[in-house]
Amino acid sequence: MKNMRGRILRKLKFISTPTRKPVVGGSLSFQTNTTSNLVKQTVPTLIIENFTMSEIPSHVKEETFLSSPNGDSQAEKLESKSEENGAIISVPEFEEDRCPPGGRDGLVLYTTSLRGIRKTFEDCNTIRFLLESFRVVYSERDVSMHLEYREELWGVLGGRVVPPRLFVRGRCIGGADEVVGLHEKGMLKNLLQGIPLVSPCNNPCRGCAGIRFLMCCTCNGSRKVTNEEGNEGVVIKCPDCNENGLIKCSVCS
Repeated sequence: MKNMRGRILRKLKFISTPTRKPVVGGSLSFQTNTTSNLVKQTVPTLIIENFTMSEIPSHVKEETFLSSPNGDSQAEKLESKSEENGAIISVPEFEEDRCPPGGRDGLVLYTTSLRGIRKTFEDCNTIRFLLESFRVVYSERDVSMHLEYREELWGVLGGRVVPPRLFVRGRCIGGADEVVGLHEKGMLKNLLQGIPLVSPCNNPCRGCAGIRFLMCCTCNGSRKVTNEEGNEGVVIKCPDCNENGLIKCSVCS
């Protein structure tokens, strides 16, 4: 075993160190250490200035040439330039049959207060938070509180659409992804120009505390009343409330 090791060491002494031609901007060499029998590799260091465009990998081009000395990318420059020149916002054309009732000159937001699907509930809160941050007046229509709102939304968009959905001056902008995307590009503020602002001293409704619905006073939320006309003692459906035993607040609706 010792003789074999000795022969290997003697052979390593006569092996020349393999080298390659230097690469532009760096070197690639292999050095043999006869003492520890370890091979050390020197990784080449690239200098981009000495390369032509065809020799640079695509990912290096994106990281190096798209960045300016100040650290600003071309994409950011183009985006800032479009903001300075005034970005063109593409919104659907107004259609009378696709406009929610009473939403021609304002904002209508269809939401749901049910938390069964977490993402849907959080999306509704996201759009509501954005509108409140701009302090604009909007009409919120909770499809889980009133079945007519759901049928209204489905009829306007022509299908079983899931809230949230935001309408600006009768035009459907979209859901949370579309609204947040417009806000991140600075375009949502332009869309909301001309919408009335909330009064600084605006307080929650005294009638419903901002819930927009009240319990039916006729049936006390049971949705059943006694028929006073005709047969006595016959229970019928309450004609004043909706499927949840609620009525719209007469103060804020």
